[in-house]
Amino acid sequence: MNSATTSTDIFPSGSILPFPDRPLPLPFVCDRTIASDERVIAEYQDWLGSQRIWGSLPESAKEAIARSFHSFQVEAGTHIYLEGQTPIGLYLLKLGKVEIFRDSPIGKLSIRYRHAGDLFGYTLVASSDEGTYHSSAIALTASEILFLPQSQFLELVTDYPAIQQALHSLLIQELDDFASRIAWEEERIRGLQPYIQHIPFGETILGNSKATQKLAQQIDKAASNLQPVVFQALPGTGKTFLAGLIHLRSQLADQPFAELDCAELPRTTDGRLNTDVLFGRINKQPGILELLERGTLLLDNVHVLSESDRTRLIHYLKTGFILPNHGRSDNHQLSEEPPQPVQSSVRLIFASPSKLIFSDLATISLKLFSLSQRKADIPEFANYFLNRCCREQNRLTLLLDRADLRRLIGYEYPGNLAELAEILHRAVMMTPSGQSVIPEQALWSVQSTKNAFRIDLLTHVPWLRQLFLSRWYPEAIWIVMMAIFVPITILGFVGSQSRDSSITLNLFWAWWWPGYLFLFAFVGRLWCAVCPFTIAGEWMRRLSLWLFPRQQLTWNTQWLNRWGAWVVFAGFVIIYLWEKLWDLPHHAYLSAWLLVAITAGAVIFSLIYERRLWCRYLCPIGGMNGMFAKLSMTELRSTQQVCGSQCSTFGCYKGSAETPLNFADALPNEGQATEGCPLYSHPAQLQDNRDCMLCMTCLKTCPNRSAQLNLRFPASDLLDNHQGFWAEAALLLLLFGGVFMHHSHTILNWLGFEDVPVDADHLLTSLPIALGLLSIPAILTYATHAIARFCDRSQPDYLTVIYAYLPFVLAANLAYYVPAAITEAGQILPVFARSLGYSGAGLPTLTWSLDVAQFLQGVTLLSAMVFSPYPLLRITKRGDGVSIMRSLLSNLPHLLLMAGLTIFLFQLII
Repeated sequence: MNSATTSTDIFPSGSILPFPDRPLPLPFVCDRTIASDERVIAEYQDWLGSQRIWGSLPESAKEAIARSFHSFQVEAGTHIYLEGQTPIGLYLLKLGKVEIFRDSPIGKLSIRYRHAGDLFGYTLVASSDEGTYHSSAIALTASEILFLPQSQFLELVTDYPAIQQALHSLLIQELDDFASRIAWEEERIRGLQPYIQHIPFGETILGNSKATQKLAQQIDKAASNLQPVVFQALPGTGKTFLAGLIHLRSQLADQPFAELDCAELPRTTDGRLNTDVLFGRINKQPGILELLERGTLLLDNVHVLSESDRTRLIHYLKTGFILPNHGRSDNHQLSEEPPQPVQSSVRLIFASPSKLIFSDLATISLKLFSLSQRKADIPEFANYFLNRCCREQNRLTLLLDRADLRRLIGYEYPGNLAELAEILHRAVMMTPSGQSVIPEQALWSVQSTKNAFRIDLLTHVPWLRQLFLSRWYPEAIWIVMMAIFVPITILGFVGSQSRDSSITLNLFWAWWWPGYLFLFAFVGRLWCAVCPFTIAGEWMRRLSLWLFPRQQLTWNTQWLNRWGAWVVFAGFVIIYLWEKLWDLPHHAYLSAWLLVAITAGAVIFSLIYERRLWCRYLCPIGGMNGMFAKLSMTELRSTQQVCGSQCSTFGCYKGSAETPLNFADALPNEGQATEGCPLYSHPAQLQDNRDCMLCMTCLKTCPNRSAQLNLRFPASDLLDNHQGFWAEAALLLLLFGGVFMHHSHTILNWLGFEDVPVDADHLLTSLPIALGLLSIPAILTYATHAIARFCDRSQPDYLTVIYAYLPFVLAANLAYYVPAAITEAGQILPVFARSLGYSGAGLPTLTWSLDVAQFLQGVTLLSAMVFSPYPLLRITKRGDGVSIMRSLLSNLPHLLLMAGLTIFLFQLII
């Protein structure tokens, strides 16, 4: 203590400094010179006469004592003597209040309080025994103390034996009280030992989030007074630590801190909680409130207490008196004797997972956020627990890489901090001694629900990250792509027009269509990252901004979200009719015009609007790509919890300058400067693959390595919480109808109209036929769903169910293009030569027979029958309690339609 302490003789007065190695007052030379101020001596003599101990002594004895005392003043909190020190005299409290206490395993044991007129510290001096103090004394208030040195006391008792007699009876009472108190202390230790909690000396609240900063302020406020505290806290949120911190910072820091979980209290035979541990029972056992006397008690799960028990707690907080439970008589019946209140001064901290309201009691309420609400603090918590676990196991501190941290931040933690500590303890145990980084396998079970059944390819195939971060992806690929696209398009206008001699037709209809339809299931919308339409628009945009710097228009997202997909649908209707009626697959210049038209749309909108509005909302090919990308077994996502808690730039969405990285294994080209996602998508907010073109802008700019390229179950976007919309459903049905339209001649032959042409020369009759063929899937699926809803009213709506046919649509379109890929694509070298005017004879080819193509068509159609029913059953799932058989029966109309379509398409296509 740095408290100022003053020691004076009765007459002269002088200040001294505290001396911790011995009792107060500090050493001084006591001469027996009699003071000359008779007025002061008389004042002290009268004061001694009014005190119980000294009042019966002769006047001469009181005068001698008054002349022998030395006076000193101490501030509140000053230790006068400590347990284990050797006595140097006895003390008489003139003014103030002093506490006599001793340390115990459960905290400070308060033995007695001394008030004005009380003698203390005299036991060994009065009995002339050698030894040390068995207790300590501390001033609770600013006090004036009269000190009688041991040598002068011995002289006084020799001259005045009545002093010894007066102290003898007092000494006997003090020893009895001390023995009783020690016995009570032993009982307290036995009773409180299971409930005493560790006090977090030297520890602070971890984290820098706003929730943590607010919590720290609330803890300081709670520690500044002794009002009851109410925690609204889930299990594992650190209630014990925070209650201990409040206790440590309060004026009760030297008293015991205990915790009682009310949910673990035993129950009586009639099912009620037995609260003897809390309140005690008459003539049987003291409760924890009585045993603590002073200190802090955390009552966890207090909501399980009955209303009457909580009322008793409120009564205790208001009055300071405990009402114990009734005692029991010899026949085990409750005693009719009313319980006698027991006084106690324990501060209560209540904790409950639900909100507690004490309407007639002044409390401090704190809501402890769950760990899932404090994602920003998880890295600091993780490092703390990791360091602690490594110290406990006597090993070098392990590190967490970004994949580990992403898993930890993405997890929801139903057990909160306690679960995080256990996860890291288990991870340390599983990490081989030679490693310095926690392996991701040790945290395999720790992942967000969105990452269930997913593998991050960027982590497990490290060269992929380096590839996508490199400067040549995707822009160096753009150069190669345009070097092919531009001459191929020109050759469509100026080169040969026949299918077997046009490289334009070969690449477009025999390579691009079947190849990309096949790749949808694997890489989603990857084509859009290297699409020549996109490249042309982006290059023209950059050139125009360099020549004419300006602010481009922002997107009217409200209009685009409502009508953009319908524009895509209308565009595809036009493409389909153009393709069928004007026979685009066999006219190179018309195919080239189609390419030019789409490119023109991309360029025009890139010149007017910022980023790639055309690609996201208006491009027919982009609309198809986005829809089929939902079937992909890969996805690019960011961990939403990492982005929300760790990122401050949001460069993946808005764009940002180069960002410095602060993790150990960062690659040199991470945190790049970018303009943000070209489709204005945030990877953490993506619900499906529709608006992600895998350009890897987010991966390049992310300073927290949050982006993941996940391998997942095919069609995962359709299985859980898929949100469809009518324009996309219409496009799905249109693409399905395209298969029927492509085989119009076969269908018309079956119907007996083999002589009816479907071409531009007979537009008035061909147009209705083409539109009718395009609408067949819509009619069939809608009628089937009407039957399904008639049989089972709990079936989801048509818009939801129609997406189960998406795998079927992809397979049917791919089956249509398989023959071109098998029989024509391998002739690209001779076809290219003939496009340039050469014969192409002798150049190598790689083709197969039509039988191989038909076999692959059959496999493709059967795959549709395999992969479509599962999304159907998942989309229409109505809960865990529904049996598989009932689900099959409920979806029987759709399953029969899928089977029928498979058989029909076998006959139609193969």
